[in-house]
Parts: sequence; C-alpha cells; structure tokens
Amino acid sequence: MQKYISYRLSDLLFILLPITIAMVMIGIIISIIVWSNYSILISSLTSNEIIFAIGLSLLTALTSTSIALIIGIPTAYTLSRYSFRGKQVIEVMLMLPFAMPPIALGATLLLFFTNTFIGRIANSILRIVFEVPGIIIAQFTVILPMIIKILKSSFDMIDKKYEAVARTLGYGKFMTLIKVLLPMCRRGLVASFILGFSRALGEFGASVTLAGATRFKTETLPIAIYLSLSSGDVELTVALVMILISIAFITLTILHFIERDRITVI
Repeated sequence: MQKYISYRLSDLLFILLPITIAMVMIGIIISIIVWSNYSILISSLTSNEIIFAIGLSLLTALTSTSIALIIGIPTAYTLSRYSFRGKQVIEVMLMLPFAMPPIALGATLLLFFTNTFIGRIANSILRIVFEVPGIIIAQFTVILPMIIKILKSSFDMIDKKYEAVARTLGYGKFMTLIKVLLPMCRRGLVASFILGFSRALGEFGASVTLAGATRFKTETLPIAIYLSLSSGDVELTVALVMILISIAFITLTILHFIERDRITVI
C-alpha cells in the first residue's frame, strides 16, 4: 500500500509541473488582455500599419518556409541515406545557424552581402540588404537547420526495405523519394512546415539586422512590435503581441492534432 501511495504521489507531481507552467503562461496573457484598453486595442487592429505588417509577415514566412522545405527535403534525404567522408562535419555546419544568436547570424549575413565579392554581386541583383528579400533570406537561414533535422529524423524512421521493394518495381531514386518516402513521412513534412512557418513568423534578430526596421517597407510583426514599443505606443504593441500569440496558438494547435495522428506502417 505504501508503494502504491508513493507511486500515485509521484504521478501527481509530474502532472502538476506542466499544468503549473501552462497556468503561469495563461495568467501572463490574461493579465495583458485585462490591462489593455479594448477600444484602442480594436482600433489598432484595423490600422494600416498592422495590416501591412501582417501581410508582409505572412508573405515572407510562407516564402522562406516553402524554399527551406524544397531545399531541406533532398538535403535531409541525402544525410539520412548516404554515408560519405566528412558527413559529420557537413551536418555540424548545417546545424550551425540554429545554435548562433539571431543577431550574430544577421550580422554575419549583413557582412557577407556588403563586404564580399560574391555577396555584393548577389545584393546588386536581388537588392537584399535593407529590403524585403533580406527578410526572406534571414528567415530561411534561421529555419533551414530545424527543417532538415525534423525531415532527417522522419527519413531515419522509415525502413530501407520499402525503398528496396520500390526499386524492384522499377522506381528510380527520385521516384522512390516522391512516391514512397514522402507519403510515409507526411507527418514530418507537415510538422516541419508548421514549425518552420511559426519560427519564421516570429523571427526578429537576424531580420532586423539584415533588412532593417523601416515602417511600411520591412515591417514584419516582430519588427512592428519593436518599433511601436520603442516609440512608446503601448496599445499598438499589445495589439501586435495579441496577433502573434493568436497565430502561434492556432499553428501549434494544428501541430498538436497532427502529432496525434500517428502513422502506422505494417
């Protein structure tokens, strides 16, 4: 009986920990909502600046995430299925942006596009520095390592015998990837896209360093929060924060339901 009671108490402690953390987060959000002036908050949500920031954020986040997914799929497949000299070094270098502080990563990109021969040529063609393409490149650089990591783990969990069977049916490597592997790791694909999109939507440090913070030009939602807070416009800051929290809540809720939909491979 004593062991049973001890076991139940330990279960209770484990359950209380995530509940406590969640309640603290809910309390912080509710306190901001209660403190806010609702009339000013609602009027702020319809301002041209917020509409512009929302549109630019969605456009850049969708673009950078789509590009990262297109590049991440073959990269993750290669790392999962091939062994070659220097593979470990390549993996470390691919993950390096994930470990760097965003502002340091943005500074690195800024120096590359303004002080190197190749970078200056690219900047003269695409107009990257202090422009919208700079936001996309900064977001892409930040989220690519995460997308590669998720997709590689998804490919690693698929038994190679399915590829062998596909080869016997006449599929080449490319068609095997498209017709067999990608459908089998669709949870990883969707999860990587949602997490990448969420991270790109909230990216600030690298973006503001490379693209700057100009109203109605490079003003994404995080940059708009920075600008409004630095100018003392608290109501606009609260409105922007509520928008970002709402979008994050929706995307993470979708991800939660995707994770519940387990794929069973027989």
